[in-house]
Amino acid sequence: MTRQEKFSPEVTGETRDPLTDSRADAFGGNLHVGYWMDEHDEAPAAQATDHLTDLVAERLEVVPGERVLDVGSGTGRPAVRIATARDVHVTGVTLSEYQVHLAEARPEAGQGQGRADFQLADAMWLPFDDASFDAAYAIESLLHMENPAAALGEIARVLRPGGRFVVGEWYLLDSLTGDAAEAMEDLSRGFHVHFVPTIEEFYEEMDRAGLKIEIFHDIGVNVGRSFRLVDDLLPASAMRLGGEIAEQLTVCGEIYRRFGQIPQISYALFTAVRR
Repeated sequence: MTRQEKFSPEVTGETRDPLTDSRADAFGGNLHVGYWMDEHDEAPAAQATDHLTDLVAERLEVVPGERVLDVGSGTGRPAVRIATARDVHVTGVTLSEYQVHLAEARPEAGQGQGRADFQLADAMWLPFDDASFDAAYAIESLLHMENPAAALGEIARVLRPGGRFVVGEWYLLDSLTGDAAEAMEDLSRGFHVHFVPTIEEFYEEMDRAGLKIEIFHDIGVNVGRSFRLVDDLLPASAMRLGGEIAEQLTVCGEIYRRFGQIPQISYALFTAVRR
């Protein structure tokens, strides 16, 4: 998929979510940021966002036949990409019924090795047995958790001892004041963001849950171009849709743009292990 192509899966029997669809348009079918090697890397959106998925997959260190949990599976693109590339079974959970329908419409969706299934479930109350997954990952979903401690505890519970948990997430380099704090408050209201911790808070929350962070990489410089994708595509989506939806998209685009200008915000890719 190129930046010009639209994300338009065949989904029936479910009301569309224009914000999800517009974000997927901007991010090449994914709902997470892209990863560019450097300022000279001209990869299109789909390639850059898939690159981040591939970095997550590498850090999972899974082998064929193992079970992987995707916490906040979005459109399902990362789950099926990891399932097919690593020959594992991925189970994705999300609170969005629409996103479950999007993901289940993918030809790679289903049960068995090399495929992915999707469920409507809350990460704070996962419907799985203890130690039922070999690995887990969360790409930009922890920030939406109303009770991140409960979610991390549940993720640790369903991971086997020694299982890896890979996270791609925004975090704070320093405390926020003034315009930056206001921008974060707008993000919290507009995108239901509840958890943007400092690096120290990440380590503390993981440790309390029984997860030990072993590798922590700041990749903020590699993902910053993602904000331009929203600038490029959301206005066009707003004009096409019109009405209240257009107004909502315009407001969301402005909030996201302001978030990208906060200097105390960066992005981490890190790996924790279940003790």
